[in-house]
Amino acid sequence: MKTNQSEFSRQTLSSDSCCGLTSKTPPIPSDTQNGQSVENTLLTPSYWYAARITYGRAHAVYKAIKKLDGETLTPYIPVVKKQVYHIENGKTSVSMEERPVHSGLLFINASPSSYRKLFHDLPRIPGLTPFYDHFSVSATGRNDYLVVPDRQFESFRRIIESGHEDILIDQSLMPTYLAGKHVLIVSGPFAGVEGTLFRWKHQRRVFVDLGSLGKYGTGYIQTCDVEILP
Repeated sequence: MKTNQSEFSRQTLSSDSCCGLTSKTPPIPSDTQNGQSVENTLLTPSYWYAARITYGRAHAVYKAIKKLDGETLTPYIPVVKKQVYHIENGKTSVSMEERPVHSGLLFINASPSSYRKLFHDLPRIPGLTPFYDHFSVSATGRNDYLVVPDRQFESFRRIIESGHEDILIDQSLMPTYLAGKHVLIVSGPFAGVEGTLFRWKHQRRVFVDLGSLGKYGTGYIQTCDVEILP
């Protein structure tokens, strides 16, 4: 599926820290968040929620959310660019195509009330269902919607949108357990990524763990590119 990277991309800035997925509200930055002013953010904070989309429905679901008038919902489908070789009349050509990182994964930036309204009050969007946090229970006695903390989402987004061909997104190749130092990448194509420094197949890489949504790793990282965090 061909997509527009700039359309799907939305930069999120945050100063919170996190070690895993949580349904709890992360702290709100002191200056701006998601391009909103401090005043607007404090009144209507928004977070990144994880949702499921059925196979082949990604583009339709994305367009349906964008068409919801008056709703502050921003969908994001993580995609990576891949070189595709074509052979026609004995000649080889190369083109760049964008493909979803995971055919069933969609993120939505929204306020808690807008996100709840999406599934309970607005017309149902076929193929779209929320992820739930099975380790947290809301005041109603039900599981909360699954939220990805801003800093963790930003690190994931930077890996996916780095354009680096050596990033790790294939979940069948991921280490089952991450043990390493908590670091921030300060230079290079993955600058700004925060995660676990882990040696994978004799190469230093930084991994971002999104829990049930998978693990995602950078390409090779030099020692001088990282800063160890407390």
